Amino acid sequence: MLGADSTTTYSLDEGNHYFNHAQKLFEIGEESTLGIVTWGLGSLVDQSYRTLVANLADQFIKALPATVEAAANAWIDLFWDAYRNSAVVGPALQEVQLLDKKASHDPANPGAIGMRSEAEEKQYNVLRSTLVVGFCIAGYVPTDRTPHAFEIIFDPLGTKPAPVAIVGTQRFWGAPNMINRLLIGMDDPLFDSIMNSGHWNGTNTDLLAIVQQHAISHPILPIRDAIDFTHACITSTIKALKFSNFSQICGGPVEIALITTDRKFRWVRHKPWDTAITEGAI
Repeated sequence: MLGADSTTTYSLDEGNHYFNHAQKLFEIGEESTLGIVTWGLGSLVDQSYRTLVANLADQFIKALPATVEAAANAWIDLFWDAYRNSAVVGPALQEVQLLDKKASHDPANPGAIGMRSEAEEKQYNVLRSTLVVGFCIAGYVPTDRTPHAFEIIFDPLGTKPAPVAIVGTQRFWGAPNMINRLLIGMDDPLFDSIMNSGHWNGTNTDLLAIVQQHAISHPILPIRDAIDFTHACITSTIKALKFSNFSQICGGPVEIALITTDRKFRWVRHKPWDTAITEGAI
């Protein structure tokens, strides 16, 4: 089960601009048993993810991957080259890597040799965050109907990634704060604030153990209820951001795709091509 919202963010000098009809979820080819969803960096600018996924599908027509992990590794090889060699993203990667070699900016000693200036520190933090991009490839291969899913994260300061298997759990990427607070009772920033407040005398493990006692858990779900759960989580995130003081980085139509062991990739919800035209129409 893969799901995504449809909002993509463009950072401009005047501030962020949001488009609510972007594509974050793709079938890998046609009549496929594999799908891919993305979060983080929304585009390489000179190449769309749609085109790159199509190129991956062309590879699979010539040589079908033996496993889902092999499919994930094929995507890593393809995207790693495109990521580093992008005419737009490539220079930004080089810039943040050079800035990373300098020491963090210290306002008390702004002229120190080998340290990032105040402007460089701001640029470093922006690039360090916005150049991260993640993918999840999931499904099965025709020779083995066992379902698998793999998480892949490209970090501007990291090396070529390896796929990480996702086993027996749900994952929330991009804007996980609301769902983590709803289901677990705490998100990472809140956890860090408590740990660094000086009021907590235990360890990280101690705090996690207390929080996990009160997490909202659920049993293994029937497939249609899993669809409902996926839709509810994405919609809840969209609404939480809408009524918060944070930027609404999630929004637009919710898309959900399903790959079951007895069928190929199927759309549960998929926005039509005129969705931006009919936005708000009654």
